[in-house]
Amino acid sequence: IIRRFDEYTAKMKFTVLVGAVLFGGHSAQAFYLPGASPQSFEDNEIVELKVNKMTSIADPYPLEYYHLPFCKPSNGIHKKNENLGEFLQGDRIESSPYVIKMKTDMYCEHVCTTYLGRGETVVAGKTSKGKSTKMVDSIRKKYHNNWIVDNLPAASKGEYTGTDDAIKYWMGFPVGAVDADSGISYINNHVNIELKYHTVE
Repeated sequence: IIRRFDEYTAKMKFTVLVGAVLFGGHSAQAFYLPGASPQSFEDNEIVELKVNKMTSIADPYPLEYYHLPFCKPSNGIHKKNENLGEFLQGDRIESSPYVIKMKTDMYCEHVCTTYLGRGETVVAGKTSKGKSTKMVDSIRKKYHNNWIVDNLPAASKGEYTGTDDAIKYWMGFPVGAVDADSGISYINNHVNIELKYHTVE
């Protein structure tokens, strides 16, 4: 039986916000963020998506992204720390298998198929967990993925019905969620990546 967990997977959109440098006349206004510098991309140029350690609001200990059985890059996992500050903050930035091309729309791209471990079942109205898998444990401890694009952190936004002013953003996005009715853990296994950018005139 395939169940859809609409509250978290179908209604959640993941947005990556990309900063820009604004130019006007003979003067320029810019920002400086340590470890980040503006970068220009040509059409169809690869925009690298990197992964960072996962954090939780329920557990003080971060997890390395590939501690869980997520899809891995075909050419292997590579460390992507760019400065000492990232290392000292405990960031564990690594490559990802996601392929993003500038100004190229892509739909329903299959990244990989991977075994996540034994699932949970409902027996006599109660969730039968048995020995918890790493994935289920991370969902129940409310771990969040923290992705990075163009040296800026990814943010997630909930579905909204009002104006743009009503959008709420969160750092990263949850690995999954626990269904309030059944008590079963569900993984967020589909993502909608939306890149926003500014053109340089």
